[in-house]
Amino acid sequence: MKLLCCRSLHRLFRLLVLIGTVLALAACAAKMVTVTVPPRMALFTYSSIGVIEFVSPQSGPIGADATRKFIANLHGAQPGIRILELGSLAKVLQEVGHTELDFRAIRAIGEKYGVAAVLTGTIELSEPRTNVNISTSLSSISAKAKVDGRMSATLLETDSGASSWSNSSWGNWTVGGISLSSDGNVNAGYHYPQEKQDQILTALINALNGDFWSTYERRRVEEEE
Repeated sequence: MKLLCCRSLHRLFRLLVLIGTVLALAACAAKMVTVTVPPRMALFTYSSIGVIEFVSPQSGPIGADATRKFIANLHGAQPGIRILELGSLAKVLQEVGHTELDFRAIRAIGEKYGVAAVLTGTIELSEPRTNVNISTSLSSISAKAKVDGRMSATLLETDSGASSWSNSSWGNWTVGGISLSSDGNVNAGYHYPQEKQDQILTALINALNGDFWSTYERRRVEEEE
């Protein structure tokens, strides 16, 4: 009988401890709230933004692809901003009668197209480079093909030609590889640029455009005395 009472008291004690823990956690949770932190760079301060196609040292549509994805990212970050696609840098400079994108050209672009700011950028993806690894036992050889990517962008105000924002992002991505084992088996794969280029561009833009996106923070609410 005494043993039964002790067990009951032990169970009751454990239940009280559990209830106390739950109440403590609930009290702590009630003191925390999630708040929206505005983006560091608010594009709504500009009536409209002209975007010049990103410049790339490579031939092909990579500059146009990067520009299209960049604009989509801006619209996702701050819906409703007004963006005017101006075309290639060479075309824009020719239309405003300048040979380089200096502050005079920026002012001329603002006057011709009626934009309050101009966004310009560069995108560069390297040719695949190969890294070869040989195991210490010399039983296998493997090689990976990697691509280096770099993107930069600048926002220039057309009334003064001054830069109000700029940023860069870079990284490298594995796009294929080959391995040779001691038994003669060979495994190979190569997936660039068709299957990887969009992924690389998206990653570079996401890293670049963090200043345009709102963030969320958990903050403690001070209790009133």
